[in-house]
Amino acid sequence: MSIGASLVGFHTSIRPVIVVDGTFLKAKYLGTLFIAACKDGNNQIYPLAFGIGDSENDGSWEWFLQKLHDALGHIDDLFVISDRHGSIEKAVHKVFPHARHGVCTYHVGQNLKTKFKNPAIHKLFHDVAHAYHVSEFNFIFGQLEMIDPRAARYLMDIGVDRWARSYSTEKRYNIMTTGIVQSLNAVLKNARDLPVLQLVEELRNLLQEWFVTRQQQAMSMLTELTMWADGELHSRYNMSATYLVEPINSKECNVNYVGISAQVNLDTRSCTCRQFDLDHIPCAHAIAACSFYNISCYTLCSKYFTTKALLSSYSECIYPTGNEIDWVVPNHIRDKVVLPPKMRRPTGRPRKVRISSGGEGKHTSRCSRCG
Repeated sequence: MSIGASLVGFHTSIRPVIVVDGTFLKAKYLGTLFIAACKDGNNQIYPLAFGIGDSENDGSWEWFLQKLHDALGHIDDLFVISDRHGSIEKAVHKVFPHARHGVCTYHVGQNLKTKFKNPAIHKLFHDVAHAYHVSEFNFIFGQLEMIDPRAARYLMDIGVDRWARSYSTEKRYNIMTTGIVQSLNAVLKNARDLPVLQLVEELRNLLQEWFVTRQQQAMSMLTELTMWADGELHSRYNMSATYLVEPINSKECNVNYVGISAQVNLDTRSCTCRQFDLDHIPCAHAIAACSFYNISCYTLCSKYFTTKALLSSYSECIYPTGNEIDWVVPNHIRDKVVLPPKMRRPTGRPRKVRISSGGEGKHTSRCSRCG
C-alpha cells in the first residue's frame, strides 16, 4: 500500500533517501509489516509505502521492493538504507540496480558490541562512521585498528562506503540509521495487534492525521527554511563568528580558525571540510564566507530544506475510504479468494515484545523529579 499523496510529495519535495525495514505483527496470523520511509525537510518521518508478508526472506523482500519500484518509477541518485539483512541486500541490487545501498550505522555498532567486547572501539566506531573528512576517518580508524585489528577487518569486510559518511559516493544527506522506521514501529505498536484490514485503515488514518497537522505547521513557519534546518544553520552561524576569511576570488576563499583552514567555493557549494558537500546545508566556513561576500547563506541550502518544499510535501489530501457498502470494487478483485497464511501458531502466550538485538541492554526508566 502506498498513498498517492505520499508519492506526489516524494517526487516533488523529499530527499531521495529511502529507509526500509520490517517489523513483526502480533495478530492471529502473525506475519511481517514491511515499511519504506523517508525524512521531510523538517527532519520528520515521511511514510512512503507498506507491505504485509509472511516473514523477512528473499521472496517477500523482492516482492515488496518490486512493488515500491512500480509505484515510484526510476529515481535519480536514489540511496536505500537498511540493516544488514541478506535478503534486503539481494533485493535492492536486483530491483534498484542503479541505487546505492547503505547500512544502518546503529545496527553495525550493535553487532560490534556483540562480537567485540572492548568499549573503546564502540566509541571510535561512532566517531569514524560520522566523520566528514577522509583524513579524519583515517586517523580514527587507525586508532581502532591498533586496539583491535579483528574489529577493523570486520568493518572493512562490510564495505567502508556503505557505513562511513566520509566515503559515501552518493547523496546520503544526514541520514545514517534506520531510526525513522524504528520510530514508526513504536508509533504502530498497538496497531500491529489488529487484523490486516483494520491495520491498513489505521495506517491510512495515521497518514491523514500527519498530513493535516504538518501542513498547518508548515503554513505557520515564517522562515525561508524549515524550523529544523533553520536551527541547524543558526548553530553553525554562531560557530562562524570568529572565523577569519581570506579571499581567493569573487566566489572562493580560505577560512581560518585557530590554525586550521578550509577552502570554500560558493559556486560549487563545497568546502574542503566536506560538511557542506554532504549535508547540503552551509557549514560554519561557508557561512563565514557568505558574510564576507554579503551573500545570503539561505540561498545555498538544498531546496529540500525550504519551507516551500515542506508545504509541497503535504500539499495533497488523504481522504477516508468511506463506508464499505458504497465501495466500487472491480469484478476481478471481488472474485479473488484470499486464504489465510499456511502457518501454525507457536504454543504459549503470543509474543508482544520484540527480541532485543545484540548489544542492547535493559533500559530503565526513572522519574525525573524524585529519581
